[in-house]
Amino acid sequence: MTTIETARSRGMSLAWSAVFRAVRLLIFGLIGWLWFVSADDSAWKAVSLAAVLALAALAGITWYLSRVRAERRWRAVLDVYAAKEQAKRIYQGSDHS
Repeated sequence: MTTIETARSRGMSLAWSAVFRAVRLLIFGLIGWLWFVSADDSAWKAVSLAAVLALAALAGITWYLSRVRAERRWRAVLDVYAAKEQAKRIYQGSDHS
């Protein structure tokens, strides 16, 4: 598997994870909405339903973006570490010649 394929599969994994998280939040939100909203006013029900949907979408997007940033920082740390290790090997190799 190439680096591009690995990065793509990680990205898709994060995206699907965010989608599943948003769906779970949506389900819990809908259950809560059905449980607590007993008003007869259909306008209030529509507004509260829209709020539940927006909150679930916002939570899923926020989680996804935080995971992407964490993944990017982790990759940057690994790149710095690899560069330091390569520099050490080059320095040790030229020292023994």
